[in-house]
Amino acid sequence: MSEAEHNGVIYFNLATDCEATDPALNDPGLGERATRGVVGVLEENGWRGTFFVIPTDLEAHPGMYNELREAGHEVGLHLHPAAQGYGPFFGIHGPDMQREILAEAVDRFAQVMGDRPSGLCMGYGSANDHTYALLVEAGFTHGMCSVPGRILPECASVWAGAPLFMHYAHRYNRVLAGDLDFVEIPATIDWESRMWGGKHPQDLRVELVDAKNHFYTIEKSVRRQIAEQVPVKAIRTVTHNIFEYSDPADFRRQTLEGIITHYKHIVADEGFQTAGATVAELADLYRSKVPQQETELTLDNRGYLRADDETEE
Repeated sequence: MSEAEHNGVIYFNLATDCEATDPALNDPGLGERATRGVVGVLEENGWRGTFFVIPTDLEAHPGMYNELREAGHEVGLHLHPAAQGYGPFFGIHGPDMQREILAEAVDRFAQVMGDRPSGLCMGYGSANDHTYALLVEAGFTHGMCSVPGRILPECASVWAGAPLFMHYAHRYNRVLAGDLDFVEIPATIDWESRMWGGKHPQDLRVELVDAKNHFYTIEKSVRRQIAEQVPVKAIRTVTHNIFEYSDPADFRRQTLEGIITHYKHIVADEGFQTAGATVAELADLYRSKVPQQETELTLDNRGYLRADDETEE
């Protein structure tokens, strides 16, 4: 696709967190059915998606995940420390323990897939100010840790003020854009809607609400990305492989199909083209358009009294 065509596209990504073998559920059969159902929806549209997978799901279905990669889908790592025998929240740990958890998960991924993962989705969005630098150290180049606007300290997942759209992560501060070679690509959210007692923004998680509600989130995000001239515009939808996506009558599958229909109509109405992309493809596009640079913070001091104002008083 040419540079001019890139500028006229708003991409669609579906990322599926594959965690059906997590101890809280432990239903590998459901996980396989759900994953294959999601693949079917994507491929009906001619698209490829991203599957972030915990190690035990990889180990339960090695053939399927290698098959997905061969078909052009992205397979990355999903990190839920509890599925590895640790506590559930990555963000409560210091750098040494985070390294240990990451190293074990990466090794188990490599044993199934034959190489190390470069993409990651952090379970619960649980992270702290050590996390991004450690991800780069471990070889990750892109993924999703942040949930902009989320305030869930009970999960070590606090992202108030984090950027809404893709950006390079910051080495020392998780809610700032920075110059690390890690492209953070958050899920699409409605920054004006709050759920869970005000702790969480409505995001484009398939199972969260129905397609009608998701319409407004998509429309607002599309229009804001156009207005702000976001370099790589994308709608990012997320779900989990714990629902019966293989069943055309399942509510979540119907919701996903409705999200895709809304995305196509909204983007076309705004005069842009539609296209599917994996998270890795979005990260590569972002790198091609946006150079890494140090963060410069500026304080909005328009409300401060100036010296000449004080003199006049």
